[in-house]
Amino acid sequence: MNLSYFFDHFELRADERLLLRNAQAVHLGPRTFDFLLCLVSNHQKVLSKDEILQTVWPGMVVEENNLTVQTSALRKILGSHAIATLTGRGYQFSLPVSNTASPPPPSENKHSSIAVMPFKVLGKQSDLHFLADGLLEDVIALLARMSGFLIISQSTTQAYQNTNLGLPEIAKQLQVQYTVLGSIRRVGDLIRVNVQLANACTGQVLWSGRFESAPHHSHDLQEDIARGVLSELEPELIKAEIAHIRRQRPKNPDAWAHYHEALGALAQHGWSEIGLRNARHQLDNSIEIDPQFGLAQAHLSLLTALSRNIGLLPHSDEIQAKALQAAHKAIELDPGNSEVMGYAGCALCDLGHTQQGMVTLQAALRLNPSNAQAQVAHGAALVMMNELENGIAQMRLGMRISPNDRRRGFWLWILSCFLLRAERPEHALEEARNAIQHDTRFHLGHVAQAAALDRLGKTELAQQALIQARTIRPALSIEEIAHSHGKKIAARMALIWFDHSNGLN
Repeated sequence: MNLSYFFDHFELRADERLLLRNAQAVHLGPRTFDFLLCLVSNHQKVLSKDEILQTVWPGMVVEENNLTVQTSALRKILGSHAIATLTGRGYQFSLPVSNTASPPPPSENKHSSIAVMPFKVLGKQSDLHFLADGLLEDVIALLARMSGFLIISQSTTQAYQNTNLGLPEIAKQLQVQYTVLGSIRRVGDLIRVNVQLANACTGQVLWSGRFESAPHHSHDLQEDIARGVLSELEPELIKAEIAHIRRQRPKNPDAWAHYHEALGALAQHGWSEIGLRNARHQLDNSIEIDPQFGLAQAHLSLLTALSRNIGLLPHSDEIQAKALQAAHKAIELDPGNSEVMGYAGCALCDLGHTQQGMVTLQAALRLNPSNAQAQVAHGAALVMMNELENGIAQMRLGMRISPNDRRRGFWLWILSCFLLRAERPEHALEEARNAIQHDTRFHLGHVAQAAALDRLGKTELAQQALIQARTIRPALSIEEIAHSHGKKIAARMALIWFDHSNGLN
């Protein structure tokens, strides 16, 4: 029987004396491994220096600075906050830890389930009960558009409004993996909403957030808070699901597991070459298991088209055909799914089939006007059809719908490029900097910044921005910039493309 401990992106296999990070082995020396195992297996308490020395170096006389050396080595691997040093007391492992004595059975192709519990009203303001009911309804409706998750209905969860049952018992009755818990109270002139995402079976809080708004208009207040909750809850829920999938370690992960791993690749590496490549690989795996999985087909089509258009894949007939086939297959399989139609429509536009792509995106928005990706893609398509200002306005609308979207860095980069086309270099520079701030790993944000600075006559700053882009992506070439930003900008970048101290040329 194998005992494993799970924390953050790591798995520590005690019997195999193995540490894995995202399923990849991490080399540890024997003493370093023993030290880590000692901390993790006793994570619920503070260990004194003597306890650790006796466990890791039994029967040996060693200097206490060995603990400092081993702690420093582990913090470099696990993160600076993984091990707490408590002056005068000792050491404690700080990351949340779960364990299992044996791997769970292979997963079935099922959706993970979520129950949004009724929001509790704190205080005696009766008017807040109407807001609480409305928020419950809105959050459930917004979560229902997230593919891969089964949402328990409002009528079912409301039955637990005044229950004395604990969360594990509710989870058992509803057979859910996650719960969303919330409370509402009035603080001065503000309405404050606290929300938690929890592991339903253990009660462990996976994320918590607080939202405040002034009640100028009850309908706007309810909608604003609900969208704010979802914009932060959605990425945390996906992150929790990815961690759950990795803990399962099934021999044959199902199609949904690979799909969530694709999202995880983009979350971990951003819109970089490795992020896009790993995401496409996971989507290929998902489709191989289930060729009728429309969402995976649509997402693969879009990421293939985007990778080609920014120079990370060749402009070959084979790649064009693969992306088109996946888009058409997705539309055929799931035309009633807004997310599928949004991805497929964007892919078609990026592949040069703009009219069909526009029709598909419009269908996505009829199905769900709150589909931020489809709104942004439809705006970008309008720009490509020379409706510049209308397109830019719609892109901004899409980003307002989902202000913390994991794709925001990519969207802001596109918006920056369009603002340059509209001869608004100051605004283009602002959005390029916003794109960089949102995703520091995305090299094209720095290229857009360089292009905007060059347009503003700030050549030296433009050169510095271009150097930063090339530092992030050493393989960047003028040809890639021509694909991603157009030949005119590429020609301008060629004029400031020079050798410098980093050895780039």
